[in-house]
Amino acid sequence: MRYDSIIWDFDGTLFDTYPAMCRDLRRTMEGLGFSFTEAELLERFTVSRGAVLAYCAERTGMTAEEVDRVYRAWVTEHGQPTAYPFPGVPDFLARFQAAGGRNFVFTHRSGSVHDYLAGAGLTAYFTEVTSAGTAFARKPDPAGNLYLMETHGLDPRRTLAVGDRELDILAGKRAGADTCLFSAAPGETAADYVITDLSELYALVGLEE
Repeated sequence: MRYDSIIWDFDGTLFDTYPAMCRDLRRTMEGLGFSFTEAELLERFTVSRGAVLAYCAERTGMTAEEVDRVYRAWVTEHGQPTAYPFPGVPDFLARFQAAGGRNFVFTHRSGSVHDYLAGAGLTAYFTEVTSAGTAFARKPDPAGNLYLMETHGLDPRRTLAVGDRELDILAGKRAGADTCLFSAAPGETAADYVITDLSELYALVGLEE
């Protein structure tokens, strides 16, 4: 295979979580008397969490920190939204692992990432899952990627970082890995590869679909 290690992003890459996140943020804002559409929130979510929080703050007169706090409180009260892997994810993870590849996750999501993976029966396909937060700076800082590469002895030339946002790409490149942007509507990007469907990864990494 061309690559024997993949560092995955989670939200918007492995799991289709953005629609539910936008729905819940819209409901949070409605509870405060502010109206947003899920489409306008999604447009910012696909840039970064910070971008959507800043947009809501600008529209409401709140700070981004205040928006984040009330949103997190809403999720704590109502629970994490239901979300599922993108089509083809379980099969690819299993095939890549069976061929000798190792899967990793570096995500901005906290401990709930483990609940989602376990709920979908995918935990065993990952060598390590790590999150930004107190231990690592948020992307595009490469700290989390570098940690995984150094801890597990990953060869940057045979490591692919896959994500749906440019900050994922920049974090991967700054760690020395090749990068792949997964996006249905890709724009200008620094990624080495761009795919619009995860099935394209088979040929990219050197696996037969």
